[in-house]
Amino acid sequence: MKEQGSRRSGAVWVPAWTIAVLVLAAVLRHGTVQGDKSWLVGIGAGLIGALITGIITVITERGRVLVHRVLAALAGGGWMTWVALAGWSPVSVVLLVGWAAVLALLEWVLAPTVTVAQVIRHEQPAAQQPVFQSRSDEEAAWEALLRRLTKAKVIVRGITSWPNPNDGTRIHLDLPEGLTVKKMSESTLADDIAGAVKLPQGCVVRILDAAHQGAAILDVMTRDCLADDRMISEPTTPASINDEFDLATSPRGEAMTVCLRQKGMVVGGTTGSGKTTLLHRIIMFLARCTDALIWVIDFNGGGVASMWLGPYARGEAKKPTIDWVAEDEIEAAAMCAVLIAVTKDRKTNRESMRRKRRANTTVVPVDKDFPAIVILTDEGGEIRQAIGLLASLVDQYIARIAQIGRAEGARVIQSVLRGTSDLLEKGLRAVQGIRICLRMDEEGEYDHVLGKNPGRVRLLHLGSAFLYRTDRDYRPVLVRTVNVDVKSIERHAIATADLRPDLDQRGRLVASRVTAADVLDGRDPRDPKFADLLEHPVFQDVAAGLVYENRWERKAAMLAELRDEDLPEDDEPTAPARPEPTVTPVAAPGSALARLAHGAGVAVDQQQAPAAEDEKTPVTVPAQPTPQQPVPVNDVDAVAAALLSEAHLALDADPARPASPGAELVPLTEPKKETRDLIREALREAYPRMMTAVEIRTAIRETTGNDVTKQRAHELLTKLVGAGEVVRDDTRAGGPFYGLAV
Repeated sequence: MKEQGSRRSGAVWVPAWTIAVLVLAAVLRHGTVQGDKSWLVGIGAGLIGALITGIITVITERGRVLVHRVLAALAGGGWMTWVALAGWSPVSVVLLVGWAAVLALLEWVLAPTVTVAQVIRHEQPAAQQPVFQSRSDEEAAWEALLRRLTKAKVIVRGITSWPNPNDGTRIHLDLPEGLTVKKMSESTLADDIAGAVKLPQGCVVRILDAAHQGAAILDVMTRDCLADDRMISEPTTPASINDEFDLATSPRGEAMTVCLRQKGMVVGGTTGSGKTTLLHRIIMFLARCTDALIWVIDFNGGGVASMWLGPYARGEAKKPTIDWVAEDEIEAAAMCAVLIAVTKDRKTNRESMRRKRRANTTVVPVDKDFPAIVILTDEGGEIRQAIGLLASLVDQYIARIAQIGRAEGARVIQSVLRGTSDLLEKGLRAVQGIRICLRMDEEGEYDHVLGKNPGRVRLLHLGSAFLYRTDRDYRPVLVRTVNVDVKSIERHAIATADLRPDLDQRGRLVASRVTAADVLDGRDPRDPKFADLLEHPVFQDVAAGLVYENRWERKAAMLAELRDEDLPEDDEPTAPARPEPTVTPVAAPGSALARLAHGAGVAVDQQQAPAAEDEKTPVTVPAQPTPQQPVPVNDVDAVAAALLSEAHLALDADPARPASPGAELVPLTEPKKETRDLIREALREAYPRMMTAVEIRTAIRETTGNDVTKQRAHELLTKLVGAGEVVRDDTRAGGPFYGLAV
């Protein structure tokens, strides 16, 4: 079968040449027998054939066969002339067949079949072609292995070492028809090779594109290079969100770069996998971008943002690295509503259209005066798990921003704790072109986060991950992220404070026009069920048009805590205020009534007391009044003296215990309990069953009527876990779960 796109070997025309010579010789012989001079045609045919053959050979760039082809044409003309004059004989036929065989052999050796790919490779500059040494036993062994595994005639063209020869090997392949890099990447070939050559745990085989589509490169890691710790080394020079930055490093040491202006991102990873550290690395790059604002949604008390806000809170940085922080669903709903409003406005406003026309593009160019907005969610799955209307709206808003915001400079980076459909919706993942998944507890969760099967390699190290860039990678790539320490974060926040942009004036105007109905996704805020919600500071600022401008005033307590200021807990009980004593003018100073009133907390207005009372002598009361000696009811001072007598007080010193059940003496009011005590009681009642934070808050609300905020519950649970009073379990789905430490 002819190979598609190839140039045939010259040997294919030898049979046709032989037949043509025989037919023409027979015609010339017949003419010569008839008495004409037909034999002269044989001489002319040989000369003309030699000329035409030479021209064709030169045009087809096969100069090596020019000599024997010209000789073949001349010999053919001479043989035809001989047959025309002398007639047919066995000798003449043998000579023709023998010369045809020699000619075919020369053509097969000197003019073989050449494919178009070989011609292109031959025409490439030498600098583009890898130079290999002579074929070695190692190449032969690899070729035999690959042919067994692929069931195809793969050719190994050469083997080179990685920059560090102990780390790995690079194998250059030529692929047969029907086998491509994409097909190899989507199969289990990489895993099969790793198992066949018995690579150490953590080592992988990566299939890469080569110089053309008929070739491939195998990167074979022979040492677990990802075990090496990598610390962050990020400059503080100005950057742009349009720039690519190093998100992670491949085992070979190559930087795996991404661009957040073009693609959104999904970050997955279980507890302790290095997910938050990776988010810090992303923020570290965005902090350098003079054309991007960073907004953070973190329902875990704003832990990701707090490290970056510390220098600003202490006055060490002029501007905060994080432009807006949402620690609960109310603030997050307002933030998302503002971003959606700004995004929709940028689709048609005058400044956006002017920028698009000037740049001749449909994507709005961003800069310091018109920045992009990157909204980053830490533990984004908690948003989907949170109970309530606003939490559900935040989840919908984030997906909407990811779908409509690319051209207008609104990007979403969402992190999830688990790779399950209840935490990461497939529709959101589909519009996020950068997907990185760190260690997961279950193998199937990698597929859900990445949208591709990464293979069977285990992630053994903190920060190890699979990176899948939908526009570049056929298959997720094994990478290692960098480590980021707290001191580096604080130094970077201070150094890049001058680079932080401000929201453009048009964006501020749009933010001031956001209404409560916008935050509630069109619902009527006058509905009675929203009455308490409208009293929240966020909604009050929305009504005043200051939801964006007052974002840091609402975070005054958070900033004070970052300054290490000791603030009382807002829900802890305070000392009850003693009511102002009631003033009464009816008791004279020193009288029994005045002493009784003083003991009861009632003040006496001595100035308004009748002057006659000053001269009145206190009534002497018997030790214990008897029914035969009643005290006059109209003598108030006498009644007071009787109540204060030692005999009466002795009767009340140890009151008899009521005999009837349920008649116990109880205080009128119970002292208010601290929230942490309520959490302990809820966990104690549920023991040994463990509870989620939502279940704990629900139990407190049902038993006491107190509504503990999500942020407050998280803060206190974290403190109780740190003190060893409560244990936390992150291994089960739907967690984390909390229980009493025993």
